[in-house]
Amino acid sequence: MADMGLTEVQATVQETVSSMVQEYLIQESVLIPLVMAIPTQPGEDRVKIPRSGDDFTADTKAENTSLTAQTLLYTTDDLLLDKHKAVQVRVEDRANVQSMIALVSDIVPRMAKTLALDIDTSIVTELELASAAAPDHRLAYDNATSLGKTDLLNARVLIHQQNLRFNECFIGVSPQSESNLLAIDDFVHVDKYGATASGLVNGELGRLYGARVVMSNEFDDAKTVIWHPSACAFARQINPLFEDDRDVPNLATLYSLSHLYGAKVLDAGVRQVFLGTATYEDNTGSPFADF
Repeated sequence: MADMGLTEVQATVQETVSSMVQEYLIQESVLIPLVMAIPTQPGEDRVKIPRSGDDFTADTKAENTSLTAQTLLYTTDDLLLDKHKAVQVRVEDRANVQSMIALVSDIVPRMAKTLALDIDTSIVTELELASAAAPDHRLAYDNATSLGKTDLLNARVLIHQQNLRFNECFIGVSPQSESNLLAIDDFVHVDKYGATASGLVNGELGRLYGARVVMSNEFDDAKTVIWHPSACAFARQINPLFEDDRDVPNLATLYSLSHLYGAKVLDAGVRQVFLGTATYEDNTGSPFADF
């Protein structure tokens, strides 16, 4: 009589784990679906994303006069595929057997959550790189301490000046900042308008002037980021890879979850607005008010 062992069900186990990882990545990441997704190819260490700051003009055709051909100058934003992140855990056999909880079933979701939050941190870092060139897209809060109506209206102007639709944008806030939003009369809480035809996004709190407000712990209490999906690109070259390997000397099993990705601000940071307190310091340590 043939026995059915681990070999026969191994494919199912791996498929189940992969499904679990993807599920937790989707649940835990707020920002992955809110930026531009870029495909990658094997052999690449970066993705070159073309952009042009030039625009065409509408010429008037004069009688018996030829029109002048117009040109565009293209440059590229280089999205480096340089973030090879992993979480590894070594579980000794005795700990696994004597534990009152299913250790592996508990470890895998936690691994996925860690990678998801790391991605959101990387995206927030890129979104904070708003342009400091005229017109400045880095603004101190109007009341110096917290987000208010004037800040949103100023950001709305800057977004529209880039020929972008504010109602396609997202407003990223911390959990603590929700109380500031409730003080704005025009804030429509998500439980008042419910799911729209396009569905709610993960972490969505409501809308302000048409833009969706999303909450994440990756946003600091002292700052608010408003961005169009085209403000940042995200690309993953190695999808989450779960592996296990026996560690015989330690009588243990090594579990690993890893992936390779990159994130990049686009168009020199003019597709987002970064708001913050006057004393806020950016990643370089320079006072926010200096920008």
